[in-house]
Amino acid sequence: MTMLTYVGLAREPLGLLASTGYLLARVGSESRRRFVKALEEHDIALAQYGVLMILGEVERAPQRALADAVGIDPRNLVPILDELEKRGFLRRGSDAGDRRRNAVALSPAGHALLGELAVAGARAEDGLLSPLSASERKQLHSLLERLLS
Repeated sequence: MTMLTYVGLAREPLGLLASTGYLLARVGSESRRRFVKALEEHDIALAQYGVLMILGEVERAPQRALADAVGIDPRNLVPILDELEKRGFLRRGSDAGDRRRNAVALSPAGHALLGELAVAGARAEDGLLSPLSASERKQLHSLLERLLS
């Protein structure tokens, strides 16, 4: 059969559905789609979320180290920080270790936003995993952790 045979069908070809890698990729794509939608409800982009999450863990970070942790070029981090600062979610100042460098920290509003985003993310995840029982969710989580270790 050719791919044209599948046009208009609700399912992917059986050969793809037999591939664990394909299924993992599809579930990952759906998970990302739902999570990005949840972030959009708060007018937050995925890159902004990464910055907020890291700052939520470390409290304060030099701007260069933050760019490395997020995995983006420091020049691309600047407009992300500008927008988050403009919206009151973070503060920038000089780094205590080297006053020539900038350091970034969450504001109280940024901490509050992280709490809201955690709830929104949990809702998106619950929707995705709704076909699974609580024990199946735990098992899936354990298996995914093992695959990533």
